[in-house]
This record gives sequence, C-alpha cells and structure tokens, in this order.
Amino acid sequence: MSPPNLPSEIENRKSEHLRVCIEEDVEFQQLTSGLEKYRFTHCCLPELDRSDIELGTTFLGKSLKAPILISSMTGGTELAHLVNTRLATVAQRYGLAMGVGSQRIALEQPELAPTFAVRSLAPDILLLANLGAVQLNYGCGLEDCLKLVELLEADALILHLNPLQEWVQSGLDRFW
Repeated sequence: MSPPNLPSEIENRKSEHLRVCIEEDVEFQQLTSGLEKYRFTHCCLPELDRSDIELGTTFLGKSLKAPILISSMTGGTELAHLVNTRLATVAQRYGLAMGVGSQRIALEQPELAPTFAVRSLAPDILLLANLGAVQLNYGCGLEDCLKLVELLEADALILHLNPLQEWVQSGLDRFW
C-alpha cells in the first residue's frame, strides 16, 4: 500500500489512461463504420410516423430508452470520478445503461471506492459494476464481486476480458 497522499501504481495507471485519451491522438486513422459498403434507396415519403418508432427495451429488469450502454470507462481517481458523474448524468437523462471502469482499485484501496459512486445521480438507470475476469485467478471471489456490486449500488456485474492490454502494460496481470 502507498504511503498516505502518494498515488499508488494502479492510481497512476488509471490517471495515465485518462491523460492519454485527453491529450494524445488515439482515434483510428483509417477505420470506418463500414456503412460505405451500403447504398440505401432514397424514399422521401416513407409512410411512417416517427412516433411509431420505439427504441426502448428492458434488460436485466431495467427499462432503457434505447439499447445503448455507456460501458466500462474509468474510476479510481478524482478525474475519473468527474468523468463517471458526468456520464451517469447523461445516462440518467437519456435512459441509457452505464458501467464503470474496473473497480479492482476499490478492493485494494477502499478509500478510493467513492470515486465510483454515481447512483445518487442516476437512480433509475441500469448500472453495472466491473472487475477484470483475470482477478478471479488472483484471489477475488464471489464475496469480492458482491461487494463491488453493493458499493456501487449496481444492478449487475461486468467481468471484462482484456488480456492484450494486461500483457503490454507493465506491472499488470499475465496469468489468464
């Protein structure tokens, strides 16, 4: 554990993830949506009432206004908390689902658990807790998973898979 007021290695890594996304050119240069492969026949009179279009659905017992998930973004630092609170506010406003970034840091440094807290801003959304599945190989068990769901007041838990990211970053988990 880091001495008081000094960021831990995992906090530094989470801060670095945010810094890179904010300051570096991280977008694909050549990737497209693939929609250029399709040509739609123009129909200027579609005989359709827009109010007949319903995107809403129910997932895991929660109503969504659209099948969209703001997923697994960040957490564990003050900047990450700001990002998550803004995303939660948007999710609540538009009736979308949201998942926070990996909460592993909340297990290792419980004082950082509040950086994930967003339920008060988004009481009605489908909210998903998150842990790297690889942590199950390193001692995390059912109780830890349930604790993360409880801390977030989440509706479910995402177990994310990201072996390539883990392998190319220093100090991360190599045993998948």
